[in-house]
Amino acid sequence: MPGSLSSKETASLLTAKSFVMNLALVALGALAAAGCWQNLDYGNPAFRCAPNDGADACPDGYTCCSDDPATVGGKLPAYRAGQASDPDFGVALFSDNNNPLGNQGMCTDISQIVNPLNNGCPVPCNPTWEPGQISEVCGGAVCCQTEELDPMKDCVLDPMTSRWRAVSGKDVPGLTQWGNAHATNQDPNATGCQMFAGTADFANATLADCVSQLSVANQRGFCNAVCPCVEDRCELLNPGAAPKCGPAI
Repeated sequence: MPGSLSSKETASLLTAKSFVMNLALVALGALAAAGCWQNLDYGNPAFRCAPNDGADACPDGYTCCSDDPATVGGKLPAYRAGQASDPDFGVALFSDNNNPLGNQGMCTDISQIVNPLNNGCPVPCNPTWEPGQISEVCGGAVCCQTEELDPMKDCVLDPMTSRWRAVSGKDVPGLTQWGNAHATNQDPNATGCQMFAGTADFANATLADCVSQLSVANQRGFCNAVCPCVEDRCELLNPGAAPKCGPAI
């Protein structure tokens, strides 16, 4: 959130870039039934926020809910009972019980969320997951990206393919130093990862893994009944790339 604005002032900055999910969000989870609801003041979810800002992150009546499903080892998030012991699922790094560790989320009226996480928030998901993985986490819902990539800051030229793509923590340190180099990156200074790992030693395996799971906007979203189309702004930098959401803009 911009340092010069209060959370209530930030509410007026609702734009397509900061809130591409301009539709009603209702829940989620493997057995969730999706529906429609909308708050006439801000919408639900409303606009971007930083969970690690605590109670000051959102206006009254809203909670800053992480939209980042990243986990230890890059597995699916163990959001539901019994999944923690499943080898295909891992501990969420920035969502659910670790919601306060991240700087990427959406202000949400959690009183309207059906079948929420333990903290009352909607279920985060990764739009780049395979369909079967999305179904595993979202049930009958789909995964809706919540923010657009910034084509000026969130993209890197892949040395293996010579094509532009979204940057991720796996590119640290070869293609990026993370930090303030990007516009939508999770945990820019790795403070959340250090808190999770309990150390500032980047040689530590847990910390190194956490950094490798960091992402930008293309890997963050919420499960929902339907999604607006969100362009892959990095893919559009490549020669011959065609927009998926309509005519070139």
